Amino acid sequence: MCAGELFEARVVAGLTIHRCTTCGLRLRPASQGQGTGYADVDREAYVESIGSVRRMQAEAIVGFVREHVDGGEWLDVGCGFGYLLDAARAAGFRVRGLEPDPTAAQAARSRVGNVLQGVLDESAPPADVLSTLDVIEHLDDLHAFAALVKTKARALWVIKVPSADGLFFRIAHAFRLRGAIERLWQSNYRDPHVVYFDETTLTRFLGNHGFDAVAVHYLDEVPTRTAVDRLTLAGGMPRWKARLALPLFAAINLIERLRSKSDALVVLARPSGTQRRA
Repeated sequence: MCAGELFEARVVAGLTIHRCTTCGLRLRPASQGQGTGYADVDREAYVESIGSVRRMQAEAIVGFVREHVDGGEWLDVGCGFGYLLDAARAAGFRVRGLEPDPTAAQAARSRVGNVLQGVLDESAPPADVLSTLDVIEHLDDLHAFAALVKTKARALWVIKVPSADGLFFRIAHAFRLRGAIERLWQSNYRDPHVVYFDETTLTRFLGNHGFDAVAVHYLDEVPTRTAVDRLTLAGGMPRWKARLALPLFAAINLIERLRSKSDALVVLARPSGTQRRA
C-alpha cells in the first residue's frame, strides 16, 4: 500500500505471508477457506461472546464518530448482525446496512429494518458516514474498494481492522502458535484475512486513496470475560482447555491497556478537502 515492490515471503504455520520490506504491511495470497459463514455458528454462543463485544465496540465507535459528524445518514457495509446500526440509530442517525451473509442480514434487518443482502457497488446511494468494520482485511482488491468508497462517503469513512500492532498477533507469530495464527488469519473460514494493517500502513493506504485520517482509536477485541466463549465458539477447543488460557488473556489485555494499543484498530478518515459536517 506504500507502492513498495519488495516483499519477503515467510511460511508461518503453513501460511505463506508476504511482508513489505518498506512499510511492513503483511499480505497473504487470497484463498478460498472453508465454511458457509454465520450459518455455521451457534447463534446463542455468538451473541454471548463475540456479539457482546461487538455491541460494546459499536457504542464506542458511534461516540468517536459524533466528535466529527453530528448526524445524517449512516451506511454500514458488512453490517453483520446490525449492532453498529442499532447504536447509530440510537444516537440519532438514519441508518441502512449491507451484508452479504443471508443469516446475518436477516438478523440485522429484524434489528434495524433497512438492511439489504449484498455488497457495496455503484448502485448504492452515498451516505454521510460509511463504515466497514472487520471488512477490508477480507478483500482481494483494496484499491478498487477504496476508490468506490471515495464516491460514497460524503463526510467520514469509519474503518475497523485487526491490527498487526496487537499483542495477540505479535505473540502468536513470534512463538509460531499454529492454532492462534490460523484463527487470526481466519485461514479456515469462508473468507479468510488477506491483509494485516497497523496504524502506519492503514493511514498511508488511506492517504494514497484520497482520505485524511482524522482520528485513531484502539478497542478491546477479546476481553478476558469473553475469552472462553470465543475460544470454544467453533467447537474446536474444550472449555476446560480454554479456561487454562484465561491468565494469559488477562495479562495480554492488561499490557494492551498500558500500551494504549490492541488487536482492534479503528481509524476515522475524511475525504481529502472536506470539512467537519454538522
